[in-house]
This record gives sequence, C-alpha cells and structure tokens, in this order.
Amino acid sequence: MFFRGPSHRRVRSRKRDVAMALIFVIWWTVSVYGENWPGWRGPERTGVTTDRGAPVAWSATSGVRWKTALPGSGISNPIVWNGSVVCTSSDGARQQDLHVVALSLDSGKLLWHTRLWGTTPTLYHETKSSMASPSPITDGQQIYAFFGSGDVFCLDFEGRLLWHRSLAAEYGAFENRFAASSSPLLFEDSLIVQCDHYGASYVIAIDKITGENRWKTDRPKVWLSWSSPICARVPQTSEYELILCGSEKIDAFDPRTGGKLWTLGGMARECIPTPVTGHGLLLAVSGPNGTSYAIRPGGRGDITASHVVWSSTRGNPFVPSAILVGDYYYLVDDHGIGSCLDARTGKQVWRKRFGGDFTASPVSADRRIYFVNEAGTTLVIQAGIQRYQELARNALDEPVFASPAISAGNLLIRAAGRLWCLR
Repeated sequence: MFFRGPSHRRVRSRKRDVAMALIFVIWWTVSVYGENWPGWRGPERTGVTTDRGAPVAWSATSGVRWKTALPGSGISNPIVWNGSVVCTSSDGARQQDLHVVALSLDSGKLLWHTRLWGTTPTLYHETKSSMASPSPITDGQQIYAFFGSGDVFCLDFEGRLLWHRSLAAEYGAFENRFAASSSPLLFEDSLIVQCDHYGASYVIAIDKITGENRWKTDRPKVWLSWSSPICARVPQTSEYELILCGSEKIDAFDPRTGGKLWTLGGMARECIPTPVTGHGLLLAVSGPNGTSYAIRPGGRGDITASHVVWSSTRGNPFVPSAILVGDYYYLVDDHGIGSCLDARTGKQVWRKRFGGDFTASPVSADRRIYFVNEAGTTLVIQAGIQRYQELARNALDEPVFASPAISAGNLLIRAAGRLWCLR
C-alpha cells in the first residue's frame, strides 16, 4: 500500500521549488542575454531569431557599439552564448595556423584566444574562404570548431582544448578547390559533420563528450558540396531526418544511426546553400541555373517523382542560403537579384535588384531581413508582407563575406579584418 503522507508532499514541494528556480534561471538568462546565436544560421539553423531590438540604421561611424580586429581570415559566422562571442579564423603560409577567439558581447574585449594547428590544409579561395569557413557551434557547455584542414576541436568556455580529431589524417585529406565550408550540426549527443569532397565523401556523427565515433556513413558518387546539414522533424511524428544537400541530389539519413532514408535527384553538381524547413516542407536551393525544391519529408527510397510539392528554376543563388519568414521564402542570388516566393506554392511575389554581389546569407529578427553584400552594405527590408518594402541601406567601410549573427539586440557583422557590433 502506497501512503501519500507529509514526506510525499515535501518531495512535491521541493520539485515545484526546483521547477520554479529553473524557470527563473531561464527567464533571467533570456532577459539579460536575449536569444543566443549558437551556430551556423542561428538558434534553429534557419537564419531567424526571436531576439528583439536589432538596429535598423547605422553607418561606419554611428550606431557602432564596438569593433574588434580578428586574427587571420575567415568567413565563419560569429556565435554567441550568454554574453560571449566566439569566432574562428586561420592564417599562415598555407592557412595552417588556426584560431578560436572569444570576445565580450558587451565591450568587444578579448576574453581568450586559443591557437591551434591544422593537420592537412587544403586549397582555398584567396578572397572568400580560408580554413575557417565552417562556423563553430556550441551547446552552452562546449564549443565545437571544424576547419577546412579536416580538424575537429572541442573546447570549453575558457578556451581549453578537451579533444581533437583529425578527420583528414584518419580518412584522407580534403580534396576541395575552395576548402571545406560545411558547418557542423549538434543533434542530441552527437556532433554531425558532412564531409563531401573529390576524395572519399562521408558523413560522421561524433560523440560530443568523448570525441569518439557514434557512426560513419560513406557517400559514394558524391563529389563535393559546401552545404551544411540540418535535422528536420517529420510532421506529426517524433522522427527526425538528417538532410544533406550534395552533388546532383539530396539525401536523408536517420541522425541516430546514419541509416539511409531517401534520395531526391535533380540538384546542381555543386551545392553551397543550406536548406530550411517550414510549413511541413523542406526548402532546398540547388544552385545557379539549377532547380530549387519544396519537398515533403517522410519518404523512403527515391522520392524524386513523389515528394516534390513545387520547384523553381529562377533566381537561385550559388552561395547565399535562402530564408523563410512567415509565409514567404526569400532568396538573393550572387549578383544581387532578390526574390520573394510564396513558401507553400512557389509562386513569385516580387523580384528586385538589390545592388552589389552577395556571399553572406540573410538573417532575420523582428520580421525584418538583413541582406549584407560583399561591399559591406546591409539592405534591411520588411518581412512577412506581400510587397517589397525597403527600410534602410547601411554601409560599413570593409568588405563582408561572412553571414551576420543577432543576439541581445546586437547585430554582429564579420568584415574582412574586424568584427562589428551594431546596436
């Protein structure tokens, strides 16, 4: 017989106290720091944040909270966690010297700087890439950084190295003309890295605590891509699909086992943009002169003829990823032609010449979208409406190839030599 006496009530009371304390900690953290930007394309890997208060207008001399020089070069986006901003970069004769730098979000002052070494540097674009093209990622406990040299590092928030894997030494050097730029993904207890190149391509899940393999799946007949993986939840189920855009196809895997789920053909040979999800769809950009797709998740086998909801052959970028805000899907191609599509149907809503060339992917907060071109000018537009509405154009005095980040009302733009914090 189970007796619900005073001790049981005390246990329930303690549980309520713990729950209330946890709620307070979460509320305090969000109110003080805003929403974090923990990895490539932000909290949900979509470029969209619930953070509030990011600026609309600024210049190189006004609206600048701080600007801090960074060592070397890199186009990885900065990540933000509870007031710390982390960036990666590389330099040296072959870009073999690797850097992980932490700055204060409040002041831009250096918190720590960890110097590392790349085991197998590869080719890179002299202007638009280095060994620090992939963006780091954090779970709030550790920081994980993948570099084009094939190295994966795990550090704590003091900058101390916890573990290191040289995937290039273990599985072969990366054969890639513009260096690897696929940013790692955290799913449950695994760090997932997409390694597509002219050599033996594969995707690998690494235990985020120990650094050991959880699984590794080879990807034959995949030549190269610079796209980053995402995990998409299948609507009305508890299942997740690991989505990889690669050469001429999209593949989906079970993120817990690495088992193959489905394939869709028809993508361009070289793929860079990262897909997004919304409205029960997977939205994937194929590349220039290619086809972009809206796909229903949950298929099995070859889904090319069965799961495509709509497709588009116009306005597709080579480098910048697209962004979904509300019911509308926004793209900008590399030469500055912006498009807005109805996300559910693919019907074009508007098309506009933004001006300039683009490498950075757009970000969004407060139903505004920030498009940063290579000259360092940011176009701010109103999102979620059926017409084009420009809010501001803001110029910095440095070229920009990295995608921005937003946290605690701050817009962080990584330029060629400095990180700018705009407020």
